[in-house]
Amino acid sequence: MALKTLMLRFKKVEKKHLKSIQKYLKYNHYELCDASIGVMFMWEEYYNFYYAVYKETLILKSVSKKGKQRFFPPIGLNKEEAYKKIEEYSVKNHIQLEFVCVDERELEHLKQKYEGLTYTFNRDFSDYIYRYSDIEFFVGKKFSGQRNHINAFKKAYPNYKYRTLTNKNVGKILDFLKEYEKEHKDMGEIEKKEFSNTLMLINNLSIAKFVGGYITVKGKIVAFSIGEYVGKTLVIHVEKASREYRGVYPTMFNELVKHAKKEGVEFINREDDSGDLGLRTSKTQYQPIKISNKYHVVIKKPMNVKKIPTLKGDGIVLSSIKKSDVNDYYKLSTAVKNNRYWGYNYKKDIKGESKEEFYNMAKRDFKNGDNAVFIIRQKNQFLGEVILHNFTYDGQVEIGVRLIKKAQGKGIASKALKIITNYVLNELKKEPYAKCYIQNEASKKLFLKNGYKITNQDKKFIYFNY
Repeated sequence: MALKTLMLRFKKVEKKHLKSIQKYLKYNHYELCDASIGVMFMWEEYYNFYYAVYKETLILKSVSKKGKQRFFPPIGLNKEEAYKKIEEYSVKNHIQLEFVCVDERELEHLKQKYEGLTYTFNRDFSDYIYRYSDIEFFVGKKFSGQRNHINAFKKAYPNYKYRTLTNKNVGKILDFLKEYEKEHKDMGEIEKKEFSNTLMLINNLSIAKFVGGYITVKGKIVAFSIGEYVGKTLVIHVEKASREYRGVYPTMFNELVKHAKKEGVEFINREDDSGDLGLRTSKTQYQPIKISNKYHVVIKKPMNVKKIPTLKGDGIVLSSIKKSDVNDYYKLSTAVKNNRYWGYNYKKDIKGESKEEFYNMAKRDFKNGDNAVFIIRQKNQFLGEVILHNFTYDGQVEIGVRLIKKAQGKGIASKALKIITNYVLNELKKEPYAKCYIQNEASKKLFLKNGYKITNQDKKFIYFNY
Protein backbone atom coordinates (compact mmCIF):
# COMPACT_ATOMS: atom_id res chain seq x y z
CA MET A 1 0.00 0.00 0.00
CA ALA A 2 1.11 3.56 -0.67
CA LEU A 3 1.57 4.48 2.96
CA LYS A 4 3.72 7.26 4.25
CA THR A 5 6.90 5.75 5.67
CA LEU A 6 9.89 7.19 7.49
CA MET A 7 13.01 7.31 5.35
CA LEU A 8 16.31 6.05 6.67
CA ARG A 9 18.60 8.73 8.04
CA PHE A 10 22.26 7.79 7.74
CA LYS A 11 25.06 9.15 9.88
CA LYS A 12 28.75 9.14 9.05
CA VAL A 13 30.41 6.50 11.23
CA GLU A 14 32.69 8.25 13.71
CA LYS A 15 34.65 7.01 16.71
CA LYS A 16 31.95 8.15 19.10
CA HIS A 17 29.40 5.88 17.39
CA LEU A 18 31.34 2.62 17.52
CA LYS A 19 30.33 1.45 20.99
CA SER A 20 26.64 1.90 20.21
CA ILE A 21 27.08 0.16 16.86
CA GLN A 22 28.88 -2.81 18.44
CA LYS A 23 25.82 -3.86 20.45
CA TYR A 24 24.08 -4.83 17.20
CA LEU A 25 26.94 -7.07 16.08
CA LYS A 26 25.86 -9.82 18.48
CA TYR A 27 23.09 -10.49 15.96
CA ASN A 28 25.55 -10.78 13.08
CA HIS A 29 25.33 -14.27 11.58
CA TYR A 30 27.39 -13.37 8.50
CA GLU A 31 30.76 -15.06 8.18
CA LEU A 32 32.62 -12.03 6.90
CA CYS A 33 34.81 -9.62 8.83
CA ASP A 34 33.79 -6.34 7.25
CA ALA A 35 30.81 -5.56 9.50
CA SER A 36 33.00 -5.31 12.59
CA ILE A 37 34.24 -2.43 14.69
CA GLY A 38 37.88 -3.12 13.89
CA VAL A 39 37.33 -2.98 10.15
CA MET A 40 35.05 0.07 10.42
CA PHE A 41 37.75 1.90 12.32
CA MET A 42 40.90 0.64 10.62
CA TRP A 43 39.61 0.77 7.05
CA GLU A 44 37.30 3.78 7.27
CA GLU A 45 39.27 5.57 4.54
CA TYR A 46 38.62 2.65 2.18
CA TYR A 47 34.96 2.01 2.99
CA ASN A 48 33.69 5.46 4.07
CA PHE A 49 31.03 3.95 6.33
CA TYR A 50 27.59 5.37 7.10
CA TYR A 51 24.99 3.78 9.33
CA ALA A 52 21.33 3.89 10.26
CA VAL A 53 19.30 1.90 12.79
CA TYR A 54 15.77 0.71 12.10
CA LYS A 55 13.82 -1.37 14.63
CA GLU A 56 16.90 -2.74 16.40
CA THR A 57 18.56 -3.50 13.08
CA LEU A 58 21.86 -2.03 11.90
CA ILE A 59 22.06 -0.84 8.30
CA LEU A 60 25.51 0.00 6.98
CA LYS A 61 26.46 1.52 3.68
CA SER A 62 29.73 2.41 1.99
CA VAL A 63 30.04 5.57 -0.10
CA SER A 64 32.77 5.80 -2.73
CA LYS A 65 34.71 8.96 -3.53
CA LYS A 66 32.46 9.39 -6.56
CA GLY A 67 29.34 9.12 -4.39
CA LYS A 68 28.40 5.54 -5.29
CA GLN A 69 26.38 4.02 -2.45
CA ARG A 70 26.50 0.32 -1.64
CA PHE A 71 24.72 -1.36 1.25
CA PHE A 72 25.73 -4.17 3.57
CA PRO A 73 23.19 -6.88 4.41
CA PRO A 74 21.29 -5.61 7.48
CA ILE A 75 22.14 -6.97 10.94
CA GLY A 76 19.59 -7.26 13.72
CA LEU A 77 16.14 -8.41 14.79
CA ASN A 78 14.16 -7.15 11.79
CA LYS A 79 16.23 -7.96 8.72
CA GLU A 80 13.40 -8.19 6.21
CA GLU A 81 11.88 -4.90 7.30
CA ALA A 82 15.33 -3.35 7.05
CA TYR A 83 15.71 -4.68 3.50
CA LYS A 84 12.38 -3.00 2.72
CA LYS A 85 13.67 0.32 4.07
CA ILE A 86 16.84 0.01 2.00
CA GLU A 87 14.70 -0.59 -1.08
CA GLU A 88 12.58 2.50 -0.33
CA TYR A 89 15.69 4.57 0.24
CA SER A 90 17.23 3.49 -3.06
CA VAL A 91 14.00 4.16 -4.98
CA LYS A 92 13.43 7.61 -3.46
CA ASN A 93 17.03 8.62 -4.04
CA HIS A 94 17.31 7.03 -7.51
CA ILE A 95 20.17 4.80 -6.37
CA GLN A 96 21.12 1.55 -8.03
CA LEU A 97 20.47 -1.05 -5.33
CA GLU A 98 23.76 -2.80 -4.61
CA PHE A 99 24.99 -4.91 -1.72
CA VAL A 100 28.61 -5.59 -0.77
CA CYS A 101 30.27 -8.04 1.59
CA VAL A 102 27.54 -10.61 1.00
CA ASP A 103 28.42 -14.14 2.09
CA GLU A 104 27.20 -17.25 0.28
CA ARG A 105 24.24 -17.87 2.56
CA GLU A 106 22.97 -14.31 2.16
CA LEU A 107 23.61 -14.48 -1.58
CA GLU A 108 21.16 -17.37 -1.79
CA HIS A 109 18.66 -15.31 0.19
CA LEU A 110 19.02 -12.40 -2.23
CA LYS A 111 18.57 -14.72 -5.19
CA GLN A 112 15.23 -15.79 -3.74
CA LYS A 113 14.28 -12.23 -2.85
CA TYR A 114 14.97 -10.47 -6.15
CA GLU A 115 14.12 -11.53 -9.68
CA GLY A 116 17.11 -10.00 -11.39
CA LEU A 117 20.59 -9.70 -9.94
CA THR A 118 24.22 -10.11 -10.89
CA TYR A 119 27.10 -10.89 -8.57
CA THR A 120 30.88 -11.03 -8.57
CA PHE A 121 33.69 -11.57 -6.07
CA ASN A 122 37.45 -11.10 -5.86
CA ARG A 123 39.31 -14.09 -4.39
CA ASP A 124 42.00 -11.78 -2.98
CA PHE A 125 39.45 -10.48 -0.47
CA SER A 126 37.83 -13.76 0.56
CA ASP A 127 37.95 -14.45 4.31
CA TYR A 128 39.46 -17.51 5.97
CA ILE A 129 37.06 -19.22 8.39
CA TYR A 130 38.25 -21.76 10.97
CA ARG A 131 36.48 -23.94 13.49
CA TYR A 132 37.26 -22.56 16.94
CA SER A 133 38.01 -25.95 18.50
CA ASP A 134 40.49 -26.79 15.72
CA ILE A 135 42.67 -23.82 16.55
CA GLU A 136 42.18 -24.20 20.29
CA PHE A 137 43.50 -27.77 20.38
CA PHE A 138 45.26 -28.46 17.03
CA VAL A 139 44.19 -32.09 17.23
CA GLY A 140 44.83 -34.56 14.41
CA LYS A 141 47.36 -35.29 11.73
CA LYS A 142 46.41 -32.28 9.62
CA PHE A 143 47.68 -29.98 12.38
CA SER A 144 50.98 -31.78 12.98
CA GLY A 145 52.91 -28.89 11.42
CA GLN A 146 51.36 -26.34 13.76
CA ARG A 147 51.97 -28.54 16.79
CA ASN A 148 55.61 -29.02 15.77
CA HIS A 149 56.13 -25.26 15.46
CA ILE A 150 54.47 -24.58 18.82
CA ASN A 151 56.48 -27.31 20.54
CA ALA A 152 59.68 -25.91 19.04
CA PHE A 153 58.83 -22.44 20.39
CA LYS A 154 58.00 -23.80 23.84
CA LYS A 155 61.18 -25.85 23.93
CA ALA A 156 63.33 -22.86 22.93
CA TYR A 157 61.51 -20.43 25.25
CA PRO A 158 60.07 -22.47 28.11
CA ASN A 159 59.52 -19.42 30.29
CA TYR A 160 57.51 -17.39 27.78
CA LYS A 161 54.43 -15.61 29.11
CA TYR A 162 51.05 -14.83 27.59
CA ARG A 163 49.40 -11.62 28.78
CA THR A 164 45.98 -10.18 28.11
CA LEU A 165 46.04 -6.92 26.17
CA THR A 166 44.62 -3.91 28.02
CA ASN A 167 44.87 -0.14 27.73
CA LYS A 168 47.68 -0.27 30.30
CA ASN A 169 49.81 -2.29 27.86
CA VAL A 170 49.49 0.12 24.93
CA GLY A 171 52.89 1.71 25.46
CA LYS A 172 54.62 -1.68 25.44
CA ILE A 173 52.82 -2.73 22.27
CA LEU A 174 53.81 0.51 20.54
CA ASP A 175 57.45 -0.12 21.49
CA PHE A 176 57.16 -3.61 20.01
CA LEU A 177 55.66 -2.22 16.80
CA LYS A 178 58.58 0.19 16.42
CA GLU A 179 60.93 -2.78 16.46
CA TYR A 180 58.59 -4.70 14.15
CA GLU A 181 58.70 -1.87 11.61
CA LYS A 182 62.52 -1.87 11.64
CA GLU A 183 62.52 -5.62 11.12
CA HIS A 184 60.03 -5.40 8.23
CA LYS A 185 61.51 -2.67 6.04
CA ASP A 186 60.43 -4.68 3.00
CA MET A 187 56.70 -4.13 3.59
CA GLY A 188 54.59 -3.58 0.47
CA GLU A 189 51.99 -0.83 0.10
CA ILE A 190 49.12 -2.88 1.52
CA GLU A 191 51.28 -4.04 4.44
CA LYS A 192 52.31 -0.45 5.16
CA LYS A 193 48.70 0.65 5.19
CA GLU A 194 47.69 -2.24 7.44
CA PHE A 195 50.59 -1.43 9.78
CA SER A 196 49.56 2.23 9.93
CA ASN A 197 46.00 1.18 10.70
CA THR A 198 47.26 -1.15 13.41
CA LEU A 199 49.01 1.76 15.14
CA MET A 200 45.79 3.73 14.93
CA LEU A 201 43.78 0.89 16.47
CA ILE A 202 46.24 0.30 19.32
CA ASN A 203 46.05 3.98 20.19
CA ASN A 204 42.25 3.80 20.33
CA LEU A 205 41.43 0.58 22.18
CA SER A 206 38.75 2.32 24.22
CA ILE A 207 36.49 2.89 21.18
CA ALA A 208 34.87 -0.55 21.66
CA LYS A 209 35.30 -3.98 23.22
CA PHE A 210 38.28 -5.89 21.83
CA VAL A 211 40.03 -9.07 22.86
CA GLY A 212 43.76 -9.43 22.54
CA GLY A 213 46.97 -10.61 24.04
CA TYR A 214 50.71 -10.69 23.67
CA ILE A 215 53.64 -13.03 24.31
CA THR A 216 56.83 -12.08 26.13
CA VAL A 217 60.17 -13.82 26.23
CA LYS A 218 62.35 -12.69 29.13
CA GLY A 219 60.05 -9.69 29.51
CA LYS A 220 60.31 -8.63 25.87
CA ILE A 221 57.18 -8.61 23.72
CA VAL A 222 57.71 -10.86 20.70
CA ALA A 223 54.14 -11.14 19.36
CA PHE A 224 50.67 -9.73 19.84
CA SER A 225 47.20 -10.14 18.37
CA ILE A 226 43.86 -8.37 18.63
CA GLY A 227 40.32 -9.18 17.55
CA GLU A 228 36.67 -8.94 18.57
CA TYR A 229 33.56 -11.07 18.93
CA VAL A 230 31.06 -10.70 16.10
CA GLY A 231 28.08 -12.98 16.58
CA LYS A 232 29.41 -16.56 16.82
CA THR A 233 32.78 -15.58 15.37
CA LEU A 234 36.05 -14.29 16.76
CA VAL A 235 37.34 -11.92 14.10
CA ILE A 236 41.10 -11.44 14.34
CA HIS A 237 42.17 -8.07 12.98
CA VAL A 238 45.88 -8.02 13.72
CA GLU A 239 48.63 -10.62 14.18
CA LYS A 240 52.21 -9.38 14.52
CA ALA A 241 55.32 -11.26 15.61
CA SER A 242 59.08 -10.98 15.51
CA ARG A 243 60.72 -13.02 12.73
CA GLU A 244 63.57 -14.30 14.89
CA TYR A 245 61.38 -16.46 17.13
CA ARG A 246 60.55 -19.69 15.34
CA GLY A 247 57.01 -20.92 15.98
CA VAL A 248 55.83 -17.67 17.56
CA TYR A 249 52.99 -17.07 15.07
CA PRO A 250 51.12 -20.37 15.64
CA THR A 251 51.83 -20.05 19.36
CA MET A 252 50.36 -16.54 19.43
CA PHE A 253 47.33 -17.69 17.45
CA ASN A 254 46.75 -20.67 19.72
CA GLU A 255 47.22 -18.71 22.95
CA LEU A 256 44.84 -15.94 21.93
CA VAL A 257 42.15 -18.46 20.97
CA LYS A 258 42.52 -20.35 24.25
CA HIS A 259 42.39 -17.23 26.38
CA ALA A 260 39.70 -15.45 24.39
CA LYS A 261 37.30 -18.37 24.50
CA LYS A 262 33.70 -17.30 25.02
CA GLU A 263 30.52 -19.31 25.28
CA GLY A 264 28.68 -19.49 21.97
CA VAL A 265 31.67 -18.55 19.82
CA GLU A 266 32.18 -21.31 17.24
CA PHE A 267 34.32 -19.83 14.48
CA ILE A 268 37.40 -17.75 13.83
CA ASN A 269 37.80 -15.33 10.95
CA ARG A 270 41.37 -14.32 10.08
CA GLU A 271 40.23 -11.95 7.34
CA ASP A 272 41.58 -12.03 3.78
CA ASP A 273 45.04 -12.38 2.27
CA SER A 274 44.81 -9.34 -0.08
CA GLY A 275 46.31 -11.49 -2.82
CA ASP A 276 49.61 -11.91 -0.97
CA LEU A 277 50.96 -15.37 -1.81
CA GLY A 278 52.81 -15.73 1.50
CA LEU A 279 49.72 -14.88 3.53
CA ARG A 280 47.61 -17.18 1.37
CA THR A 281 49.96 -20.08 2.00
CA SER A 282 50.12 -19.37 5.73
CA LYS A 283 46.38 -19.01 6.22
CA THR A 284 45.64 -22.09 4.16
CA GLN A 285 48.03 -24.19 6.27
CA TYR A 286 45.79 -23.68 9.29
CA GLN A 287 43.11 -25.78 7.57
CA PRO A 288 40.19 -23.37 7.18
CA ILE A 289 36.79 -25.02 7.08
CA LYS A 290 35.79 -22.44 4.52
CA ILE A 291 37.18 -19.66 2.38
CA SER A 292 34.22 -17.29 2.36
CA ASN A 293 33.79 -15.09 -0.68
CA LYS A 294 32.58 -11.50 -0.43
CA TYR A 295 30.02 -10.99 -3.12
CA HIS A 296 29.15 -7.68 -4.71
CA VAL A 297 25.49 -7.97 -5.70
CA VAL A 298 23.74 -5.60 -8.09
CA ILE A 299 19.93 -5.74 -8.06
CA LYS A 300 18.05 -5.03 -11.27
CA LYS A 301 15.94 -1.88 -11.01
CA PRO A 302 12.21 -2.65 -10.70
CA MET A 303 11.08 -0.41 -13.58
CA ASN A 304 9.92 -2.84 -16.27
CA VAL A 305 9.17 -0.34 -19.04
CA LYS A 306 11.61 -1.26 -21.81
CA LYS A 307 10.24 1.11 -24.42
CA ILE A 308 7.65 3.90 -24.12
CA PRO A 309 4.56 2.61 -25.95
CA THR A 310 1.94 4.75 -27.67
CA LEU A 311 -1.31 4.56 -25.70
CA LYS A 312 -4.56 5.86 -27.16
CA GLY A 313 -8.02 6.44 -25.77
CA ASP A 314 -10.90 8.89 -25.56
CA GLY A 315 -9.43 11.32 -28.07
CA ILE A 316 -5.94 11.65 -26.54
CA VAL A 317 -2.59 9.93 -27.04
CA LEU A 318 0.19 9.16 -24.55
CA SER A 319 3.55 8.68 -26.25
CA SER A 320 7.29 9.13 -25.77
CA ILE A 321 8.90 12.54 -25.51
CA LYS A 322 10.43 13.76 -28.75
CA LYS A 323 13.14 16.24 -29.66
CA SER A 324 10.41 18.48 -31.07
CA ASP A 325 8.91 18.65 -27.55
CA VAL A 326 11.93 20.47 -26.09
CA ASN A 327 10.37 23.95 -25.97
CA ASP A 328 6.95 22.78 -24.73
CA TYR A 329 8.49 20.49 -22.10
CA TYR A 330 10.72 23.31 -20.90
CA LYS A 331 7.71 25.60 -20.49
CA LEU A 332 5.77 22.87 -18.66
CA SER A 333 8.70 22.19 -16.33
CA THR A 334 9.47 25.82 -15.49
CA ALA A 335 5.96 27.29 -15.06
CA VAL A 336 6.36 28.18 -11.37
CA LYS A 337 2.71 28.72 -10.45
CA ASN A 338 1.58 25.70 -12.44
CA ASN A 339 4.17 23.51 -10.69
CA ARG A 340 3.78 24.66 -7.11
CA TYR A 341 2.41 21.22 -6.19
CA TRP A 342 4.60 19.14 -8.48
CA GLY A 343 7.22 18.50 -5.82
CA TYR A 344 10.40 20.26 -6.87
CA ASN A 345 11.94 23.69 -7.28
CA TYR A 346 13.62 23.45 -10.67
CA LYS A 347 15.95 26.36 -9.91
CA LYS A 348 17.38 24.45 -6.96
CA ASP A 349 16.91 20.83 -7.99
CA ILE A 350 17.79 20.80 -11.69
CA LYS A 351 21.39 21.20 -12.81
CA GLY A 352 21.46 23.64 -15.68
CA GLU A 353 18.53 25.67 -16.94
CA SER A 354 18.88 25.16 -20.69
CA LYS A 355 15.74 24.15 -22.53
CA GLU A 356 17.37 20.87 -23.52
CA GLU A 357 18.23 19.94 -19.92
CA PHE A 358 14.66 18.95 -19.01
CA TYR A 359 14.30 16.88 -22.17
CA ASN A 360 17.73 15.29 -21.57
CA MET A 361 16.80 14.55 -17.97
CA ALA A 362 13.64 12.70 -19.03
CA LYS A 363 15.67 10.63 -21.49
CA ARG A 364 18.45 10.01 -18.99
CA ASP A 365 16.10 8.96 -16.19
CA PHE A 366 14.37 6.50 -18.50
CA LYS A 367 17.68 5.02 -19.63
CA ASN A 368 18.75 4.67 -15.99
CA GLY A 369 15.52 2.87 -15.09
CA ASP A 370 14.17 5.60 -12.79
CA ASN A 371 11.25 7.29 -14.55
CA ALA A 372 9.10 6.83 -17.63
CA VAL A 373 7.64 10.02 -19.14
CA PHE A 374 4.57 9.90 -21.40
CA ILE A 375 3.65 13.10 -23.23
CA ILE A 376 -0.09 13.79 -23.42
CA ARG A 377 -1.15 14.85 -26.91
CA GLN A 378 -4.42 15.74 -28.64
CA LYS A 379 -4.32 16.19 -32.41
CA ASN A 380 -0.53 16.35 -32.09
CA GLN A 381 -0.77 19.24 -29.63
CA PHE A 382 1.40 19.05 -26.50
CA LEU A 383 -0.88 19.11 -23.42
CA GLY A 384 1.30 17.86 -20.58
CA GLU A 385 2.81 14.66 -19.20
CA VAL A 386 2.11 11.52 -17.24
CA ILE A 387 5.10 10.16 -15.34
CA LEU A 388 5.65 6.71 -13.87
CA HIS A 389 8.25 6.83 -11.14
CA ASN A 390 9.23 5.40 -7.77
CA PHE A 391 8.91 1.81 -9.00
CA THR A 392 9.18 -0.35 -5.89
CA TYR A 393 10.66 -3.81 -5.47
CA ASP A 394 7.32 -5.18 -4.29
CA GLY A 395 5.46 -4.26 -7.47
CA GLN A 396 4.18 -0.71 -7.04
CA VAL A 397 4.59 2.37 -9.21
CA GLU A 398 3.71 5.99 -8.50
CA ILE A 399 1.74 8.00 -11.07
CA GLY A 400 1.96 11.75 -11.58
CA VAL A 401 -0.01 13.95 -14.02
CA ARG A 402 0.55 17.59 -14.95
CA LEU A 403 -0.92 19.71 -17.73
CA ILE A 404 -0.15 22.99 -19.39
CA LYS A 405 -2.43 25.79 -18.21
CA LYS A 406 -4.71 25.90 -21.26
CA ALA A 407 -5.41 22.14 -21.06
CA GLN A 408 -6.66 22.22 -17.48
CA GLY A 409 -10.33 21.89 -16.54
CA LYS A 410 -11.27 20.01 -19.72
CA GLY A 411 -11.16 16.42 -18.45
CA ILE A 412 -7.77 15.73 -20.07
CA ALA A 413 -6.14 14.72 -16.77
CA SER A 414 -8.90 12.15 -16.05
CA LYS A 415 -8.56 10.65 -19.51
CA ALA A 416 -4.79 10.41 -19.19
CA LEU A 417 -5.02 8.93 -15.68
CA LYS A 418 -7.46 6.23 -16.82
CA ILE A 419 -5.22 5.24 -19.73
CA ILE A 420 -2.02 5.07 -17.68
CA THR A 421 -3.72 3.24 -14.78
CA ASN A 422 -4.99 0.59 -17.20
CA TYR A 423 -1.49 0.26 -18.67
CA VAL A 424 0.12 -0.14 -15.25
CA LEU A 425 -2.38 -2.76 -14.14
CA ASN A 426 -2.73 -4.81 -17.31
CA GLU A 427 0.57 -4.40 -19.12
CA LEU A 428 3.13 -3.78 -16.40
CA LYS A 429 1.25 -5.96 -13.87
CA LYS A 430 2.00 -3.48 -11.11
CA GLU A 431 -0.03 -1.70 -8.46
CA PRO A 432 -0.50 2.03 -9.15
CA TYR A 433 -0.37 4.55 -6.32
CA ALA A 434 -0.14 8.31 -6.00
CA LYS A 435 0.23 11.20 -3.60
CA CYS A 436 -0.54 14.89 -3.65
CA TYR A 437 -0.03 17.89 -1.40
CA ILE A 438 -2.87 18.41 1.06
CA GLN A 439 -3.56 21.83 -0.47
CA ASN A 440 -3.86 20.38 -3.97
CA GLU A 441 -7.64 19.96 -4.17
CA ALA A 442 -7.59 19.47 -7.95
CA SER A 443 -5.31 16.41 -7.71
CA LYS A 444 -7.25 15.03 -4.77
CA LYS A 445 -10.49 15.20 -6.77
CA LEU A 446 -8.75 13.75 -9.84
CA PHE A 447 -7.62 10.59 -8.06
CA LEU A 448 -10.82 10.07 -6.09
CA LYS A 449 -12.90 10.51 -9.25
CA ASN A 450 -10.91 7.83 -11.07
CA GLY A 451 -11.03 4.92 -8.66
CA TYR A 452 -8.25 5.79 -6.24
CA LYS A 453 -8.82 5.71 -2.48
CA ILE A 454 -7.08 7.60 0.30
CA THR A 455 -4.89 5.26 2.32
CA ASN A 456 -3.01 7.69 4.53
CA GLN A 457 -2.29 11.34 5.23
CA ASP A 458 0.44 13.25 7.01
CA LYS A 459 1.20 16.92 7.53
CA LYS A 460 2.31 17.30 3.92
CA PHE A 461 0.74 14.68 1.65
CA ILE A 462 -2.38 12.64 0.98
CA TYR A 463 -1.62 9.08 -0.22
CA PHE A 464 -3.75 7.07 -2.63
CA ASN A 465 -4.02 3.48 -3.84
CA TYR A 466 -6.07 2.29 -6.77
